[in-house]
Amino acid sequence: MNHSSESSTGIFAVGTLFSADDLIADELSALGMEVLKRRLGWVTARGTIADAYRVLLQTKCGDRVVWVLQAGASESADDFRHHLSQVDWNTTIPSGVSVRVDVSGKASWLKDSRFAGQLVMDAIRDQGQEIGRPRATYDSVEPGIRIAVRFGRGQVDIGVTLNLTPLNQRGYRLEGGEAPLRETLAQIMLARLHIDSKPQFILDPCCGSGTLLIEAAFRLQQRPIQGSRLSSQLSRWIGLSHIDWTGLISEAKTHEVSLTTQFIGLDIDPEACRRARANVERAGLADHIQIHEGDFCHLDPAALGLAGQTGWILANPPYGERLGAQSDLPRLYQALGDNARHFSGSQMGVITLERKLLQALRLRPDKRWDIAAGRFALTLGRFQLGEHSDDTQGTLETPPEAVIPLLNRLTKNLSKRSKLLKQHSIDCYRIYDADLPEFNVIIDRYGEYLHIQEYRPPKTIDAKRANERRQLVREWVPKHLGLPVRQAVFKERFRQTDAQYQKQDTALSVDVHEAGMTFEVNLTTYTDVGLFLDHRALRRWLLAESKGQRVLNLFCYTGSLSVAAAKGQARQVVSVDMSKSYLSWAQRNFEKNKLNPKHYEFIRANILEWICENPTPEFDLIVLDPPTFSNTKSSDQTLDIQRDHVSLIQQAAEWLAPGGVLYFSNNAHGFKLDQTALDQFEIQDLTRASIDADFDRSPPHVLFKLSSKVPE
Repeated sequence: MNHSSESSTGIFAVGTLFSADDLIADELSALGMEVLKRRLGWVTARGTIADAYRVLLQTKCGDRVVWVLQAGASESADDFRHHLSQVDWNTTIPSGVSVRVDVSGKASWLKDSRFAGQLVMDAIRDQGQEIGRPRATYDSVEPGIRIAVRFGRGQVDIGVTLNLTPLNQRGYRLEGGEAPLRETLAQIMLARLHIDSKPQFILDPCCGSGTLLIEAAFRLQQRPIQGSRLSSQLSRWIGLSHIDWTGLISEAKTHEVSLTTQFIGLDIDPEACRRARANVERAGLADHIQIHEGDFCHLDPAALGLAGQTGWILANPPYGERLGAQSDLPRLYQALGDNARHFSGSQMGVITLERKLLQALRLRPDKRWDIAAGRFALTLGRFQLGEHSDDTQGTLETPPEAVIPLLNRLTKNLSKRSKLLKQHSIDCYRIYDADLPEFNVIIDRYGEYLHIQEYRPPKTIDAKRANERRQLVREWVPKHLGLPVRQAVFKERFRQTDAQYQKQDTALSVDVHEAGMTFEVNLTTYTDVGLFLDHRALRRWLLAESKGQRVLNLFCYTGSLSVAAAKGQARQVVSVDMSKSYLSWAQRNFEKNKLNPKHYEFIRANILEWICENPTPEFDLIVLDPPTFSNTKSSDQTLDIQRDHVSLIQQAAEWLAPGGVLYFSNNAHGFKLDQTALDQFEIQDLTRASIDADFDRSPPHVLFKLSSKVPE
């Protein structure tokens, strides 16, 4: 790679120790960067070397920024050696600079990360030897440059970590206390809570080292987080010589704003208060943040000068693994919740290791997040403080015996799905699929909303009893999942009336996210919400397979599969559907993913007629996902997928270019593919492979991959 100037364009990545890929992607987008991929703990973007340093300067949630030198498949040690040989180490690393290699992730061939580190050093030394350089030295403590190697999904990224020390080390906290909150975790907490709207006050009633207050002030001030970092604290590589680090800091500081928020910290420990004041002083915030010795068991807005004001209470109270006797903690949390009620009209955010401690607050959270933090899984709750915040008759109440099996099953299912959700950054998924006969409902989550469909119970269940169970679902499922009832949409799908499926007047549209994509769903207007969750795996495959391909999506619905192809850098995407509403919806989905609909083709047509009109073999990849049955007013043609699938597939395949593939899917119960009639195709049954963990109980679709047979 040529690093001749700061305008050299390439790939860089922001890494995090926490489940905050979405937040980092948002940071990059706000800075005008082109986000490429989001993976667990790793977000890549395209830009110049100067762009990468601007991100390093400004990222609040990231722990490191890596300029990627080489990336590709790494299925063996030889693959890895090949990638290392493609890096011009003599140009990248100045002579005499010591090296440290940081290896993360896993590879099937790699048993010990130290082996990968040794291969890196071998490559650096071998290239140096060719031009007579002194042998490069390894220094794990005070290196001059850090090389990052990250394995995952059969791939490897090799690059230079631009920061020598972790980005959470801001320079102000020389004394942390017994259990300090990591600075980047504080920013993740603040970002999740959305405190950016300039509150009148921010109060930390157990402030410890003052980290939450300092990071909140930085955030509201729009201060460049790494503005105090010296260039000597950055990796010494060729790219550093082509940027003006001091100039980037000066430029960023011009965007700072004045602080109008009042910041107050309390702690019962005088030594903690002393440390917090020292940290505040080093952060340059002594004029804005007050630290007082005090007990959060006696919070009084008037005594703190906050009477009549609204703002935020932010708390990182003690928890079992951290501090204090376990038996004392519920009492402490209850006291915090009781005193927080005095701040009516304000909001509170509390982060803790144990979810049950949030319940001890006796406040009803309006939102709750799980945050992976190394070997810990923290829980963050947001609370609206006011007349409706009291949950003494809710969260702390023991659920009725009859609903406990359902709640236990929800917990089990969420645990089973957690890896999938984190791995692909998913916030829309199925939680429960009529697992228990007595609770015949389907529960899906879409962002901050629940979509609960209630079906007719089995005949073995008494009608009165079934109705009682339905009421338990409506009361306890949102509560168990940490959501208010107002954010749960209930649909009864057992009444035999046409009105049940008619369009409703009030639309509730929300955006949901999956694998770096954004989709609009409508939870109330129609029976279906506009996104088939079970086709998630197919969307991932299209993301991976569509680069440079010409893609045709038949029966495109709201265009989620088309979006996946476009995000996967397909050179052409054509979406065909008969519905004007769905095509408009599809275009909105393109816009939400920063894809200009004008660069793609949307065709409104009767597909049964359209595919027969002058087919030309011009598409490399076709997606065919028809309805089970179709009978339209504008045409005499009907579609019965079991009866008509052979002719439909054959007609669609006429549009395939040589070597192209066709994905065929449907959700017809008991569907059987007539492989004898389709013997001109190589057929792969991908049904099982296309079912994620949230649909494996009852696979809702079949999926086949068809391609023309190669002549023998």
